[in-house]
Amino acid sequence: MEGRSDEVDREALWRRIMNAFEYGDVLITLGTGRTSESEAYSTGLPGEHDYAVIGLEESSGKRLFLVKNPWSESGGWVPNPKSEVQHDPVNRKMQVFEDVPKRGPEAQKSSLQPGTFWINVNDVFQHFESLYLNWNPGLFAYREDVHFSWDVASTIGPWASFGTNPQYHIHSKAGGVVWLVLTRHFKSSDQASGNVKCGSPKGSAIDTEFISLYLFQDRGDKVYLTDGSIIRGPYVDAPNTLLKAELRASVPYTVVISEQKLDRSSHSFTLSAFSLQPLLICEARDKYRYHAVRSGAWTSQTAGGNASSSDYFKNPQFSIDLPRQSDVSLLLEVRFGELPVHVKLVWSDGKAIRFVGARDILGDSGEYRKGHAFAEMPNVPAGRYTVVCSTFEQGQLGGFNLQVGTMCECKVQRIFMRPAGQFVSRPKTAHFVGETDRLWTALQCSRLTRLSVLAQSHETAGIRSSQAMPSSLPLRVSLEIGHGLAKRTLASSGNDEYSNGYYGVQITDVDIQPYMCPQAGVRLVLERAGPLHSSGIEGVDVEVYSDANIEMGSWLG
Repeated sequence: MEGRSDEVDREALWRRIMNAFEYGDVLITLGTGRTSESEAYSTGLPGEHDYAVIGLEESSGKRLFLVKNPWSESGGWVPNPKSEVQHDPVNRKMQVFEDVPKRGPEAQKSSLQPGTFWINVNDVFQHFESLYLNWNPGLFAYREDVHFSWDVASTIGPWASFGTNPQYHIHSKAGGVVWLVLTRHFKSSDQASGNVKCGSPKGSAIDTEFISLYLFQDRGDKVYLTDGSIIRGPYVDAPNTLLKAELRASVPYTVVISEQKLDRSSHSFTLSAFSLQPLLICEARDKYRYHAVRSGAWTSQTAGGNASSSDYFKNPQFSIDLPRQSDVSLLLEVRFGELPVHVKLVWSDGKAIRFVGARDILGDSGEYRKGHAFAEMPNVPAGRYTVVCSTFEQGQLGGFNLQVGTMCECKVQRIFMRPAGQFVSRPKTAHFVGETDRLWTALQCSRLTRLSVLAQSHETAGIRSSQAMPSSLPLRVSLEIGHGLAKRTLASSGNDEYSNGYYGVQITDVDIQPYMCPQAGVRLVLERAGPLHSSGIEGVDVEVYSDANIEMGSWLG
């Protein structure tokens, strides 16, 4: 706990630790914070250093800690020479120091061993930043432990939601006090390199890395937003952190493990729950059985700002095809930075929206918030809907991930924003089977037309919440003309590079003349980087937007 916090009831704390210390049920250590050289010199207490408490004494109105500095050769606490009365309960005598030196073993004239000193409780709270209480686990009748690993690389950043954080359901039929202890395990690489200093969390490899616990009263289900917790523990740079809570009988809770600045790699933890009554702890349930993840970006052409902006409808939009009634969740996360964002679900038959009335809105994420936005809509009827992802101001640029959670399989696709009046052609789904890595179809047009193409890997199965991110083979779409040595590429997606087809690839604004089609042959080509790893089938949906009507043939290999 923070020793200097105004929230600490010093009277109650003293009584508690005094009684427990007498029975041997608590180990106490103290830690100093960062101090200046002059302050460390005048007090005899080095900064960012830990001490052991080996005795407690209350006598003549004085409450004293007997403290041991592990650097036994160093001097100890130097009291104020004008007012400090030094008490040595071992010899049962009082010593008043009239001329106390500022440093050195002669600072305290008593029978104490070097590095050991008495200090009163008020000075402890003034000069020590942290008070560590290590309780005897044998005091509790019940204990539950959960061991787990967390790949922090799966989180987006400090402004991310709790969507990828480890979460656990806690439930007690009888209720009562529960102590939750999170322990972060040291890595063997840290120990091998000597970065871990035994006996002190400070000065180790995790000095600038922090962990914390949040407790929610939310049916024991998985939570996504960082606010709404009933208890929020402090972020500590130690390998252990504690959260104490009073549980109501038969009420489920969710505990979330959080971090700040942890190394972007996999870490191992143990979550321990101590209580006087039987306790159940298990992985929190995700009420949404299926998740579809899509990526997008606010660019100079699509960063339209909030709903009061005339360019709001330029924001990235996605269609959701819901086959039956279901609860729906929308989680929008910024990949980098802390842009204030918002997500909205609109009833518009899955088409790009250019006007939204109040009756068309099924739900949204409320106020704009930094880094992520979350919305939940219960009992959404079957149908096609549109999702709008926006930043607060126009011109705010950045990438994002949109995660759609549902109770049934659904299809989520990015909506290609096209000018009003364009034709839309949707050929049958192209299927890559086995080792096939190239498919094409011929295009025919009757007059000069400008066209754009959007291709996206077809989702044929729901993505379970246990899967980190859907994936497909990298995909490229292009327009070719001619044959053999005369063949050339009119346009291709991603600067001719392969991209994740699950998120969609596109080419824009290519002019096609009628004479090109029958003479040289214009082909729309889909290519993927390598064969499938199994005998499965991967489908790709294609949409072609054009100024005039075009005809497309069957897909050929």
